[in-house]
Amino acid sequence: MRSLLGFWLTTGFLLIVSVIGRSATLGSEALHSILDALVVTLTWRASKILNRRDGNYTYGMHRLEVLYSLLNVITVVVGVVIGLAFSVTLLVLGIRDDPWIVIFASLIALGFSLLSSTEGGDEMRKGIKLHALLDSITFAMGALVGLIVLMTGVPILDPLGSMAILGVVALTSLGNVKEGIYTLMERSPVDVSEVENTLRTVYGTVHHVHVWNICPHMRVATLHVKESPVLTLNQIDEKRREVEKILKEKFEITHVTIQFESKDEVEQDTRFTPES
Repeated sequence: MRSLLGFWLTTGFLLIVSVIGRSATLGSEALHSILDALVVTLTWRASKILNRRDGNYTYGMHRLEVLYSLLNVITVVVGVVIGLAFSVTLLVLGIRDDPWIVIFASLIALGFSLLSSTEGGDEMRKGIKLHALLDSITFAMGALVGLIVLMTGVPILDPLGSMAILGVVALTSLGNVKEGIYTLMERSPVDVSEVENTLRTVYGTVHHVHVWNICPHMRVATLHVKESPVLTLNQIDEKRREVEKILKEKFEITHVTIQFESKDEVEQDTRFTPES
């Protein structure tokens, strides 16, 4: 894939120029680029696995997306710690960077990143585009840091700029942590009480409503419905189709399982008390 190759070429380029330019800012840019290159590579690999068919994975293997997302967060945490240690070391040692290298290297990396962000298409390419746009922000920040160092002649601004870039990297990863944990814990992505109230426009009695995400783009739900025992199967099917339409349009729920219960049967079960 062209975007995947572009991420790794940008990473290699930044690693080399960060050493030549003795710049903590370029080092942070390289670190961010490495992290995104790893994420894009894992995403590409996941897309290959998701296309496999295995009857034992009844919802498919979409949870891999969540696992890869959390792996990305762990990588970011480790990378930010390393980047901060590198920046502090350069700050303490008072190593001066070459602001011209910082400016031109950041602008070149920015150009590569903007080219990668022009790809559209499926969900995977949209994710790659998002990573490329986030990279563009850090590269633009790097060019600005280099320009400020060049204009002011204050070399300490380079490692401080590096810390600012690392802060942006950390902040942009917080959303993935929250979403990944919520998905693994099967927390409902919507207000369940709102779902119940909405469905009561179709069914009189709705209970045991469960909604959760398999992955960021697959939302499922199960629910129990009490209905009159005199309804025909065709009438129940009409109501089921109406519910599926409501859940998809209003709550983006694409897979629904409905368990129907007879009102008379429920009442009998309620009155029945087993002998001890």
